[in-house]
Amino acid sequence: MKSKTLAIFGIGTYILSVLSSATDLEGNSVAPIVLIAISGIATIAFYTMATIRLWKMHKSAPILLICSAVILVILLLAQGVAPLYIIITEIINFIAFFWVMFLLWAMAKHEGLVTKFQRDSGLTSKEISLVQDDLRKGDHEAAVQKIAKAQEQLQEEFKETVGIDAKDIVPVIGIEISWADIVDHAFRVLEFDRSDTTIDQNNQIKAKGSFKPYGYLLAESPILNQKVRIPIIHRDDFLLAASVFDEAKLAALIEDEELLVTYAPKHLLPKGLSGSPHHVLHYVITPRGTLDSYYSKNNDMYMAKPAPQKLFGPFVYRGEIKV
Repeated sequence: MKSKTLAIFGIGTYILSVLSSATDLEGNSVAPIVLIAISGIATIAFYTMATIRLWKMHKSAPILLICSAVILVILLLAQGVAPLYIIITEIINFIAFFWVMFLLWAMAKHEGLVTKFQRDSGLTSKEISLVQDDLRKGDHEAAVQKIAKAQEQLQEEFKETVGIDAKDIVPVIGIEISWADIVDHAFRVLEFDRSDTTIDQNNQIKAKGSFKPYGYLLAESPILNQKVRIPIIHRDDFLLAASVFDEAKLAALIEDEELLVTYAPKHLLPKGLSGSPHHVLHYVITPRGTLDSYYSKNNDMYMAKPAPQKLFGPFVYRGEIKV
């Protein structure tokens, strides 16, 4: 049973326990015996599975949950126990239950990320486990080598089967790769594909098609193992890119230095889409090597938690927008 399923099962057992604890005005139980029995069995099953699942990660939570539940049962069966003690124990049990639920949901999120990583990387469950062991030991280099080796093997198998080198395929953001996967991450711009979009003397843009991007940026980043095409879907983002490549001095400058871009919408919707009419791409020209230095800083900390403002400065969505 997955952690998310176990958490949902736990919520169900809690609801059953509330229903089975119903009493009349005199404090006598009015719940059917069958419901009480089912609730008790389900609760014991949940406590057991949750303890097994969380034991290596966090022993304190399931221990507190079980102990508070046992003490509560003893107090309820005992005669002459002050109601205050029962209330305090119920509160502790309630807190312990939601502590366990929080940990299970956290594990469920982690399992989801691992599943996504496995799907995207093509690694087997055993290979994923070995990579996680390296990361827990702090051996980041060994983990990267295992991932690279597995992906090289997949690329060779793909080439033998299809007859096409996977390295020659350039995925498009928003199609093969989700926008959500690149939010706030930085890329080095290699080429600017205008896709026949034109700019007149009044800075009016005319795209080739009404439902096509204005153009594309061919880019690369240490967060990916291949080049990608980033669609330019906002007028201002196209104008900003064109202002660099059309200006002789800037075009020459980025030959020696590097033009970086990041996708950072003002408001983010599910799946990484922009939730505002403002432009979404931000550019900066930096000394060559800046991008690699940024991602290698402090044991690749920005791979997991990007901080693009350190490269691009404060994001500007209104007023004078420039590179």
